[in-house]
Amino acid sequence: MTEDPETRTYKDCMLMCHFEEPKVTEDEEPPTEQDKRKKMLALKDPVHTVSLQQFVYEKLKAQQELLGEQGFQSLMETVDTEIVTQLQEFLQGF
Repeated sequence: MTEDPETRTYKDCMLMCHFEEPKVTEDEEPPTEQDKRKKMLALKDPVHTVSLQQFVYEKLKAQQELLGEQGFQSLMETVDTEIVTQLQEFLQGF
């Protein structure tokens, strides 16, 4: 995750888009078939296809729905306050 200093939001730098074409400069070789194969495999890897922010948000939301508001609040009270603060900052604007 990288933080945008202007908006103070986070961007998942591991995400890959299948629309992104590698930029080839004049002194670089064009991608080989092996490079293309590795990229296709990487595009199937959840590390590169699922936003970490979205994943964490959806898992917390699912727990909230499963436990109910009161149960979820009770659970969150058992979490270290620094972790809760970091989660709030991480999910800010989501």
